[in-house]
Amino acid sequence: MLSLVSETEYDVIVAGYGPVGETCANLLGYYGIKALILDKEKNTYPLPRAITWDAECQRAMSHCEFLSEVKTRKIRGVDNKDANKKSIMKITMEGFDTYNYQHRILFIHQPQFDEAHRENAKKYPTNTIKTGSELLAVDEVNGIINCTYKNIDTDEKFTVKSKYLLACDGANSTVRKLNGIKLHSLDADESWMVVDGYTKSSFECFAEIDAIQYCNPTRPTTIIQGVENCFRFEIAYMPGDTIEEIQKETVFRKYIDEWIGDNEVEFSRTAVYSFHAAAAEKWSIGNIFLLGDAAHQMPPFMGQGMNSGCRDAENLLWKINGVLKGLYSPKILASYESERKPHVARITRAAIKMGSVINAKNKFKALIRNTALRIQGYIKGNENIFPILNGNRLGKGIHKMPKIKNVSLERYYFNEINVRLHDGRILSTDQVLEKSFGIIINNLKGSKKLSEKYLKILNDHQFKIINVSNDYQQSNYNNYISCEETHNDMQIFCDKYECDGVILRPDKYVYDLLTFNKSDSLETIIDKVFNNLKEKIDFN
Repeated sequence: MLSLVSETEYDVIVAGYGPVGETCANLLGYYGIKALILDKEKNTYPLPRAITWDAECQRAMSHCEFLSEVKTRKIRGVDNKDANKKSIMKITMEGFDTYNYQHRILFIHQPQFDEAHRENAKKYPTNTIKTGSELLAVDEVNGIINCTYKNIDTDEKFTVKSKYLLACDGANSTVRKLNGIKLHSLDADESWMVVDGYTKSSFECFAEIDAIQYCNPTRPTTIIQGVENCFRFEIAYMPGDTIEEIQKETVFRKYIDEWIGDNEVEFSRTAVYSFHAAAAEKWSIGNIFLLGDAAHQMPPFMGQGMNSGCRDAENLLWKINGVLKGLYSPKILASYESERKPHVARITRAAIKMGSVINAKNKFKALIRNTALRIQGYIKGNENIFPILNGNRLGKGIHKMPKIKNVSLERYYFNEINVRLHDGRILSTDQVLEKSFGIIINNLKGSKKLSEKYLKILNDHQFKIINVSNDYQQSNYNNYISCEETHNDMQIFCDKYECDGVILRPDKYVYDLLTFNKSDSLETIIDKVFNNLKEKIDFN
């Protein structure tokens, strides 16, 4: 009988080391949280699965130096074509909110994306990463989580303790199953054939765009030109098909040769996948939390599966960090599910709808679809076709703000603003605030002196203040930064929403707008903000 080896206690254990687990590992390392990351597989998955990386998730990891090492390709647009290859509706990235970030959506090559994340995660001394380790058992007693795992090479078993367990172990989550959490199907299962490969030169059809939805009712197909001439075809699995037959190159090339043309290609993978939509009945039990595919699954038609999981990590980990450091009451963690679940549900419904549009296999329905999309694209334009991609609104949680001019900004992502510091450096507000709560004030004039009492309040609660002012003055406070805008973004924002500033959460969602009298002191403003926040966050 194998003996159990007891190990050190951790603050957080991460089960699963795919993109969501990698995001968790990097955020935990950044926060300095003692973490153990486990995954049964020794190495990253060698073939691409997820292929898009959106602005929110890029921004969540902007503190990591490795971002420049991730190979990406800017997405210019998607063309929806009918059976005759005539454009039904072309969607460009114009009109989609980038949050002042570089690009709204980028293509990635997931194996290289994963390796870059993992290399960076190893740099943090608080991270212990054990691949080749299979989770066997989980239980929680009096708020302490006990996990048993084994080394897959030696079969040696280990027991570890932690305060929190993050289940990032995918659609077939071991953690979810061990805790008896049910997964409910949303009845959107479809089978598609995926063909990945490489080409020496770009396909002619990608002269102006980077993806095509070939809405041909006899064989719907998606064609994508990814990073460094990687390509992907997603081919609808039709009645009468067999998995064995459709994966033969002589068969599937009949559906893709018309797009490849004379290009030399090399195929790296063919597989038939069942695209699912599903949701866990609950996202947490005690101090165990489900993230990514362990909590929710969606069809790939909007490229939001991996990105939704990375948003889960960003949302949850600033809260866990605050609880572990004694800043917030543990009750803040209940807002993880209440905020993220409704947003994921909306994205999932949109992905299902998008799939049904692409996958219309009845010719009459396809004709109606083509007409409707042409009219919609002509009348509404890009930015209104998929409003779900703009604003990224959360469910109820840590935010408090009335409507102003019938527009409510709480639960919305705030744009980066570029500012110039006294030493001449130009930084974004994200770089200045890092992952702290932030107050951005527009043009507060007068004395900037803060008493020791208020400096202690800011430091104790990891708060930073940015005063964007044309008469900005030197400040020696690490938590108070006076600067000027490089553009006029903050003034435009304040004029639009009739406010004097904004309160931002560590994940850069708007908590509230800030209004004050120009005669108010900075200390009066801080009092107002903290009284506001105490009602929602219950600062310790």
